[in-house]
Amino acid sequence: MVRDEKGHFLKGHKGLKPKGVTHAMTIEARELFIMTLESQVPNIQQAFAEVLEKDPAKYLDLFSKYAQYFIPKKVESEVNFNIEKPIFKQLELDVISNDDRTK
Repeated sequence: MVRDEKGHFLKGHKGLKPKGVTHAMTIEARELFIMTLESQVPNIQQAFAEVLEKDPAKYLDLFSKYAQYFIPKKVESEVNFNIEKPIFKQLELDVISNDDRTK
């Protein structure tokens, strides 16, 4: 990596790592979080059961907030078909009848 006398990267450098590569600490942190979460599954199930028993409406609210981390959200998109110029050219056709063919 090329740096100037102050230690700053020179203009146009490509960064510290290739694009899309995950840093090793990020991978370790994710693995640790997953292990911690997996160990809490029985406690989470028990907490949900207790909330359901006391307040079903609160349970549904809590569960919907929890589920959003595991179910992809739907994304609405709008398609705009403002076409200033026609896509197809107008064709002029002459109709030929059978009578015209015999001439």
